[in-house]
Amino acid sequence: MMNNIPVDTDSLKSRRQTLRFQRRLKAWQGVWRFFALSGMVGGLVWIVSWPHWVIRDKSQIKIVGNRLLSSEKIRQLLQISYPQSIWQLPLHQLTQQLKAEPPLKDIHLTRQLFPTQIIITVKERQPIAMGTSSQGDGYLDATGVWIPKKFYQKDTKVETEQNLTVLGFEPQYRSHWLEIYHLILQSSINVMTVDWRDPSNLILKTELGTVYCGPYGDRFREQLQVLAKMRKLSSRVPPNRIFYLDVTNPRSPSVRLAP
Repeated sequence: MMNNIPVDTDSLKSRRQTLRFQRRLKAWQGVWRFFALSGMVGGLVWIVSWPHWVIRDKSQIKIVGNRLLSSEKIRQLLQISYPQSIWQLPLHQLTQQLKAEPPLKDIHLTRQLFPTQIIITVKERQPIAMGTSSQGDGYLDATGVWIPKKFYQKDTKVETEQNLTVLGFEPQYRSHWLEIYHLILQSSINVMTVDWRDPSNLILKTELGTVYCGPYGDRFREQLQVLAKMRKLSSRVPPNRIFYLDVTNPRSPSVRLAP
């Protein structure tokens, strides 16, 4: 036997009205979202196409943080075609392009709208030694990056952190330089010149005189330690009599006297 359940017509009517209202609200929300999105897209198109946001010449490239490298030189290193919309400039590509230049250690590029310009914040490599290589005269940083002298203006005074000269440096010596420079800083013997022009004989100019080390190898640390033990040599042999010190075999160092 089926039970008759009374139906509240007012409740059903109210529920239908609520559903119709919700459907209308969702429809209006969709319309407003469409207009809002269209407005945003239109605004972006207007922003990108605004003729005032154009890099017309190198005067709109601002350089910040440079000390040794001139702003004009950095601008010359950039490969930019003028005029060009500020939004179309490939900042990542330009950043990598500048990072590949030896004097520059780190680069950060940003767009600025008012006034319209590109700001390049640079961090330069600090030369710690001057020297020569097959590429000509230049400078070395602590990591063994060779910086040709041509990057700096003639009137720029490049002061190195160490009173050190490196002769005959080549790119394949970079991994060796990392260890050599670290050991020289730790040594109690003052080293003024590292002469690499003859790979079979690394020559040092030190406070004790000229030192022959033979080909660079794992014994370099021991060779510097032997030199430290020879500091009092000048009290027994006049410095002008010493032609060179030979520590090729650090266990059997020798002194070559001048005639």
